[in-house]
Amino acid sequence: MCGSAVLRPTAFLESPMRRPMSFELLALVLSLLIGGNAFAQFGADAPADGNRLVQIDAVFPTSKIVPGRTALLGVRFRIAPKWHIYWRNPGESGTEPRIKLELPNGFKAGPVVWPRPVIHASEWETTFGYDGEAMLFVPITAPPEIEAKTVRIGIEADWLVCKEMCLMGAGKTSIELAVAAPDEKIAPEPADPTSACARGLALIPTPLEKAPGTIAQLVLADGRPALRIEGPTGGAEKITFIPDLTPGVTLRNGVLVPATIAGDRYRILVPLEIKPGNSAGKALEVAGLVLFGNNRLDPAVEIRIPLKP
Repeated sequence: MCGSAVLRPTAFLESPMRRPMSFELLALVLSLLIGGNAFAQFGADAPADGNRLVQIDAVFPTSKIVPGRTALLGVRFRIAPKWHIYWRNPGESGTEPRIKLELPNGFKAGPVVWPRPVIHASEWETTFGYDGEAMLFVPITAPPEIEAKTVRIGIEADWLVCKEMCLMGAGKTSIELAVAAPDEKIAPEPADPTSACARGLALIPTPLEKAPGTIAQLVLADGRPALRIEGPTGGAEKITFIPDLTPGVTLRNGVLVPATIAGDRYRILVPLEIKPGNSAGKALEVAGLVLFGNNRLDPAVEIRIPLKP
């Protein structure tokens, strides 16, 4: 018998952005559009649904799973050219992918670990997401003892994929892993640095505490709360802050904040709106990413600062 875990980030509350639609509402709207002539303007080759535009598979950092150890299961999304899916904070429209795992007894899944997104900006809206390929990671903790010699993890995902139009899609995959013997030594990291898993891990944003020379602190700007970030540019010519999903804490204006660059240093001042009553019972924090460039391979630093009650 297997358990299941639905992995999805918390909704963004009281955001100045347009609130993302639910999957259910999007599915209804899109089904009505697709039932009519929505595809006529995109040619006869337009797909009937989003299933073919995104394909998923799973990768694991090691050849075997080790009892009692936590490792990151990678769920890879391969996205058709010119289409994109969304980050956990989609921006002014869209909704993030959802992942559901079918786990063996005793296994536990943690929250999704997301790679840095890219900014998709048009004259109508600004969104954050992925094109080409994206690998989302799920921490999987194995129980201390596993009787079976192999274990299977089932993965289901659904997503919204967009270009000139948006389509719902879904897919399934699974991965079977051998179980390490009690005395077997298995390195926790991928043995091959060029493997898909290693490449995906390299795109996870660097935590603030591991970003040399970078400082982030809460300040008052014109008597109102703000987040100030300073650090080395690393040679990047365009640096941008994008907010994370933080109930009760939002940007005061807009959906992103560009940096001011002087020489080899940058500075970002992020005006904040703090409403403890909208925190949905969660601890208040300010969080987001500093993006160094707008290519999926460019680095990013994750900012996450708890706020005092």
